[in-house]
Amino acid sequence: MDQRSAPKARARKRVLIVDDEPSVLSMLRGFFASFQHGHVYQITTAESATDAFSLLRQEQFDLILLDIVMPAARGLWIKERNLGLGLLARFRDLGVTAPVLMMTGVWKDVGKEGEARNAGVAGVLYKPIALRELDETVERILRSDAASAR
Repeated sequence: MDQRSAPKARARKRVLIVDDEPSVLSMLRGFFASFQHGHVYQITTAESATDAFSLLRQEQFDLILLDIVMPAARGLWIKERNLGLGLLARFRDLGVTAPVLMMTGVWKDVGKEGEARNAGVAGVLYKPIALRELDETVERILRSDAASAR
């Protein structure tokens, strides 16, 4: 086969989505399947802070989508309602350097957005998340991350 006619291998990007709502996980999985960024997205999901932390101790990801309001473990809520922000700090303690997009259902919560940005997130998404917004944000972050890796 002539190299010019061989299909280009598409880069695989590993994405971790952390959210306790199965409908959000399903929707985001579908969104990533529709993206045309020249990548094949391998999606892993976690429904709690414990699940996410366990995954990050074992695997590396290119991008993390993290809900701000998370249970500590499936069905186990603790007083810290914004566990996602605390979890982000624990990720960094593990040496996780992947860009993180925080997600929140609280519309335009300037205080939480400020905390998230101060914690070093790559962006904040408001639920319900629009396909176009997520598409553009993911493309921008992965392009920026690739450029800084050079």
